[in-house]
Amino acid sequence: MPKCIIDGREVEFTPGQNLIEVAKKAGVEIPFFCYHPGLSIVAQCRMCAVEIEKFPKLQTACSTAATEGMVVKTRSDKALQNQKSIMEFLLINHPLDCPICDKSGECDLQDNSFKFGDANSRYTEERRTYLDLDMGPVIKKNMNRCIHCTRCIRVGEEVAGIHEMVAVRRGNNTEITTIDGRPLETDYAGVYADVCPTGSLTLKDFRYKKRTWFLKKTATVCEGCSRGCNMTIHQDANVIHRCTPNENMEVNKYWMCDEGRFNFHYVHDQTRVVEPAVKEGAALAMRDWSQAIDSARAALDGKKVTVLIGSDLTNEEVAMIQQFAPKHFTGAQMFHFGTPGMKSVAEDADADKILKRKSKTSNLHGVEKLGLKGFESFPNGPSGADAVLVFRGGRAVLPDLKGVKAVGIGVFNQPLAAKFDAVLPGAAFAEKDGTIVNFQGKEQRLKRAVVPPGQSKALSEILMMWSNGSAAQGKGA
Repeated sequence: MPKCIIDGREVEFTPGQNLIEVAKKAGVEIPFFCYHPGLSIVAQCRMCAVEIEKFPKLQTACSTAATEGMVVKTRSDKALQNQKSIMEFLLINHPLDCPICDKSGECDLQDNSFKFGDANSRYTEERRTYLDLDMGPVIKKNMNRCIHCTRCIRVGEEVAGIHEMVAVRRGNNTEITTIDGRPLETDYAGVYADVCPTGSLTLKDFRYKKRTWFLKKTATVCEGCSRGCNMTIHQDANVIHRCTPNENMEVNKYWMCDEGRFNFHYVHDQTRVVEPAVKEGAALAMRDWSQAIDSARAALDGKKVTVLIGSDLTNEEVAMIQQFAPKHFTGAQMFHFGTPGMKSVAEDADADKILKRKSKTSNLHGVEKLGLKGFESFPNGPSGADAVLVFRGGRAVLPDLKGVKAVGIGVFNQPLAAKFDAVLPGAAFAEKDGTIVNFQGKEQRLKRAVVPPGQSKALSEILMMWSNGSAAQGKGA
């Protein structure tokens, strides 16, 4: 492989790699703002300019490809002076409102100012001022913090595939906005906040909710569709505050859609059933675990049971159910459910040209690999059963359960729980560990970020309690 020298270190590189990426291999940080590895290169912030031997002027590292024998200096006097000058220039209009900015603690402008800027500013003129602008349900803009990196414009055109962000006017009056001031239309609006290096584009859902340094991060997988985008859950005090994409070039690259980003809200839904419940008349009454399991068992006793397994469960949970059901329900048939009208992986396909898939559960391909077939109808479908035991992770859409006795195990809100004779609360995707298989056949791992609320339990514990209760009853008889 060819080699170059960066700050005295010999580094191997792949032909075509720019100096920012090559320097990263050597552990050398070159500061930048406009560059993003997933976007086109514009080299307009000039923060990454470095000194290269035999070049008369500084060169932007993002737009300069490494060549054999190239000697690069990122910490020379010229390079350092350029960094200080760029930082001074970028901060002349910045409001310096870090104490109230949501980006504080993970802000590129803040970090680069500390590492590469100057403690003093010579600017004495009045700063330009804009009012905050609502850009739709996802993003709120604070133009005062903008440094004109144009990442947002490029991510709209190159990733979301929609030309909706533009730069209007010129010079000191340049403003980044949407065309004609319209609300953002893309289903990937959250990505605008991801790529913004300052607090100019912020998520309304997260705005003023929590300081980033209080958040605990857990790398996991999105359950929003069969792609299984890699993401990080940010939580504090057992409350999830946001989800952000993780880089995985084979699955989701650097991005994720808004549907997956905000899917976590059902985990903290105020109507979520978090205690065992039994139907009394038309309403659900809370019970302790032993009473609720006894009622669930009684509702299914003596009936031909169909077991419906949500394709939002993990492979491990499905395997446990496949071992549990035959022992307790003789002749019971098992089917998977999740996305209305989708009975098999053959019907799964791209829902857009970016990331979304038609299967709105993450493990459709995994449950089929474990031998389950899709559910069609009830009670006149292939099973002909008169009772149903439903396992649901929280995202699978329930089929029509009218006319049958039903017991639900998993995650349900109160309107859904009203359809069951008994509900045993389980763990949502962010509350458990396990594996899922995406549409590419890649096995990925869910990681527990928070603990289940109330009396909700892991499926393994629920099935153990059910089995031990059955054994105790058998011994007593």
